[in-house]
Amino acid sequence: MGYETALRKAWDAVQGIDIEQEYLKFLNNEYEIDYAEKNIVLMSGSVPAKDYYKLLILHYIANENKVLNISNDKWMSFKEMDGGEAYFPAFKKRAIDPILKKYGDNPASIFERCKYFNAEKIDTGTAAISINVFPKIKIAVILWAKDDEFSAECNMLFNTDTKEILPTEDVAVLGGIIASLL
Repeated sequence: MGYETALRKAWDAVQGIDIEQEYLKFLNNEYEIDYAEKNIVLMSGSVPAKDYYKLLILHYIANENKVLNISNDKWMSFKEMDGGEAYFPAFKKRAIDPILKKYGDNPASIFERCKYFNAEKIDTGTAAISINVFPKIKIAVILWAKDDEFSAECNMLFNTDTKEILPTEDVAVLGGIIASLL
């Protein structure tokens, strides 16, 4: 099962908008968007983007104009996304559990990954980072160390503008990408 239909719809959505954006930063990479050829290429290495990256990029481009300025200080959980409550168990398994498994015993070791992302330390939990995924979308990964009463915990939060720009399914995919890269 491929992405052909979804990609065709996504390209159609951006064709109907007056867009001049030829380059877009996604995570820590820059991508070139070729609207005429309907292709997205990773600038370093001139490699075509993965299909699911293309979908995320196109959905972002199609909707980013719905948000003027990023809300840096307002966060929401995946459960607050449209349909997020119902999909949360799958999201937790895909995005949160792998991070907890990797960093639960040593939460501060997540700071080593900041240099590989457009990320910064934030002051919450035992250890937390904020990752600039797109120019108007940030994801926070928060870890709490285990203690005598509680086991280690992890959460992933999104700036509130995320739900205006991307559908819940895309946010779930983003969570999985972040988990796999951390």
